[in-house]
Amino acid sequence: MHHSLDDSAALLSIADELHGAAAEIPISTATGYGTGLAEDLEDQIRRLGFLLSSFANTVAVHSRAPRTHGGPAARTHQRVIMEAHAAGAVGRALAELGEAMVQVAILQDRPSLYHPAGRADTIRSAHTALDRLFNSARRRLHHAGHQLHRSADHPYRPVAPVTSSTTEPRVSPSPPSATARRPNNR
Repeated sequence: MHHSLDDSAALLSIADELHGAAAEIPISTATGYGTGLAEDLEDQIRRLGFLLSSFANTVAVHSRAPRTHGGPAARTHQRVIMEAHAAGAVGRALAELGEAMVQVAILQDRPSLYHPAGRADTIRSAHTALDRLFNSARRRLHHAGHQLHRSADHPYRPVAPVTSSTTEPRVSPSPPSATARRPNNR
């Protein structure tokens, strides 16, 4: 029971961190994002990078734990699995914030240097992309936080993996044998 309380507390702490990170992602106003956007974004990327590193450390430490009688409890193993799934959501949110940095750079572009004629369209497009990227990252982090809260609130229920609310289609690589059978056209 002691391990279950510790594991639940750890999941709740991580869930709170995810919700806090989501709340700190910039929100657009009628006039845009305001000054200091690049610095705010840098802070968020650093925060999520640290959290992702922490998840990786937890999984690595857990993988070294002996699986014999004194090994980690099943609930601890479930917590580690939930953290690993949350790491996926954090990684995707981090990638979206990385893409947002490109849009911030576009917004900081000097209008007289590049593309002065289409500057208004470029700014509008960058703001639209930032809104989409920030909203998606925020949703991913909140969703992962909610999943961790549910898991912590019901310590004896089997855990469901943290999944993204928006999934990207994945293309499976072709098997090596398929490419090896192609004739040489020389």
